[in-house]
Amino acid sequence: MTADRAASQIHAEAQAGPLVEVLDERGRAVVVLPEAEARRQLLRHRTIAILLYDEAGRLFLRRRDATKNHAAGRWDTSARGAARSGESLQDAATRILEAGLGIHAERMRLVLELPALPENGNEHLHVFALSRPELPSPSGAEQDSGDYAFTPEELNCLLRDFRELVSPRFLLLAEAMSFKGRRP
Repeated sequence: MTADRAASQIHAEAQAGPLVEVLDERGRAVVVLPEAEARRQLLRHRTIAILLYDEAGRLFLRRRDATKNHAAGRWDTSARGAARSGESLQDAATRILEAGLGIHAERMRLVLELPALPENGNEHLHVFALSRPELPSPSGAEQDSGDYAFTPEELNCLLRDFRELVSPRFLLLAEAMSFKGRRP
């Protein structure tokens, strides 16, 4: 990325949020727009989801903020976000994990790609997995956030019996991975 383009991107992000690449039906970038605008118009764009596991096989899920427009208060992936314009998928995953959970990990494993479909907000979803000896523990005000590490049995129960408590995009991901109670 040139210095002029980087300065232009920083200015645009300050004005309208991060820039993302809008994709055609073949997954090629056709235009760059602010992320909020791409989401509002349900335009195809790349997103990253991260599944964080501990050594015991528990999956760390986060409850979506109650102020979110979509799936407020429902269980979702460990971390999620859009890949920015010009950013590699691996760099996007590293940035999203660090911003969301304060964990720096450069080597995550890509485990699944889902095409952009209306059912998932036209997000071309790239799913990364990471195992760590221990999971983040909420502290102070975050203790009531609802973050939780689900055992395989608990995850199976959640996906089978309490689907209304899970974000639609996580349900789509769970079905695509068929990981009810299994690690990818």
